[in-house]
Amino acid sequence: MIVLHRSIVSLVAILFIGLGIWLMLYPRAVEDLYPMRLEAPMAVSEIRAVFGGLMLGIGAAVMWQVWRLRRAVDGGVILLFVFLALLVARVVGYVAEGVPSGAVLNETIFETAVFVIVLYTTWKVRGAD
Repeated sequence: MIVLHRSIVSLVAILFIGLGIWLMLYPRAVEDLYPMRLEAPMAVSEIRAVFGGLMLGIGAAVMWQVWRLRRAVDGGVILLFVFLALLVARVVGYVAEGVPSGAVLNETIFETAVFVIVLYTTWKVRGAD
């Protein structure tokens, strides 16, 4: 189970690193993904920093935990906090803006699935200690 857990957590971390680098280098990519326009230079900077920088940092921190410190459970817990926060923000969005469609709905489903999978594997590995 630890191999499965480490693999899942690493895969998610790699996705975060890749998305972080992509959005740092090409922040206007969000305009292709969502019905929004980055009209002001500060908007581009915010996408670069908040989306790109945070995703890169989270992914790198998880990879550090899993592969350098050999603490895969701790890496999983970091991801649980991140995905739980994403899901809380999604619920706030549902209340404020209504049920999303398209890419946002797909991301919500993906985030929920990742949260459940990481929760399950973290729980199983933690229970084996």
